[in-house]
Amino acid sequence: MKKVLVILMVLSAGGAYSYNTNWFQAFFRNETFYETIADVPFDVLKKGERISIPLKYKYDTCYDVAVAVPGRELSDSRVTGEGRLKYQFVSDGKILASGETQPVVRRGWGGDDDVSIRPLMVFDLPFPEAPGDVILQLEVVEPFGFMQEYEGHTAIVINPDYTPKFDNCYHEDLRIDQVK
Repeated sequence: MKKVLVILMVLSAGGAYSYNTNWFQAFFRNETFYETIADVPFDVLKKGERISIPLKYKYDTCYDVAVAVPGRELSDSRVTGEGRLKYQFVSDGKILASGETQPVVRRGWGGDDDVSIRPLMVFDLPFPEAPGDVILQLEVVEPFGFMQEYEGHTAIVINPDYTPKFDNCYHEDLRIDQVK
């Protein structure tokens, strides 16, 4: 009887551990795991345009910051062009990381029938050494001119970027440097 009890306890502990992993959550509860943590209108066609986004999240994983436009056309045509954002991650007045995003290239466009999305950078949450809430500050340093027809209809979306298939991030090549 004691052996059965020990085996049940070990199985229960293993099940609880597995349930709390990103792999399990992304694979079996993907509708909640991949929920958008931010969807904010932001005109990426105006140089100097700025926004601050508080980052509230449920899962300790990698996230992507992407530009989104209505419709499927951009993800189908996979356009490229100039356009960069300056970013800063700030917590309690301290800058945790800063830099600029890479220009948009052909691969990496995604979306569905309603929206085209292009990830611009990937980062991890929680942010290392962040004593409090983290705010992402973005500024357009080079307008996304190739999106001219979508002026006033662009947005920034932030989603988990984790893939359970490879136990890694989808867009690892867009990862920013974070202090550890």
